[in-house]
Amino acid sequence: MRRLELLTHFKKMYPKCSDREIENLIEAIKGEKYWNVSPNHNDMIYVVALTRAKIPKLDGLQAKVTFLKKVTISPEAANFSRKGRVLIVVKNGSNYIGKSVITWSAFLRMMNENSNFIYNLVIEGKIPPFINNKNISSIFHK
Repeated sequence: MRRLELLTHFKKMYPKCSDREIENLIEAIKGEKYWNVSPNHNDMIYVVALTRAKIPKLDGLQAKVTFLKKVTISPEAANFSRKGRVLIVVKNGSNYIGKSVITWSAFLRMMNENSNFIYNLVIEGKIPPFINNKNISSIFHK
């Protein structure tokens, strides 16, 4: 997709995001960006989904993502995978498994939260398979 098409697509997908936030998402996709969930741990990262999770694999469904190229997403989270959504992926041996799908606007809010709290939620299995602006407050303010 060309830049203008991406901008139009993501503005429809995330109407509450500013133009700058949408540009940041496009740059993350173009630049194959990833982010560590916690600066203290290297076994869990955020990546941006480039496709829906449709290819069946042993542990779930496979999707294309930034940085890692392809990951398997857990069956619970796979239905929410779309281009432009962020995945929390956890290293499992030599592979990464997607545990949760996050909308871009919710991800921007999550970046301001305590990274160790998020890391511990994933480790304890308490992270929901889909995080958006409607449920993010209940996750981080329990």
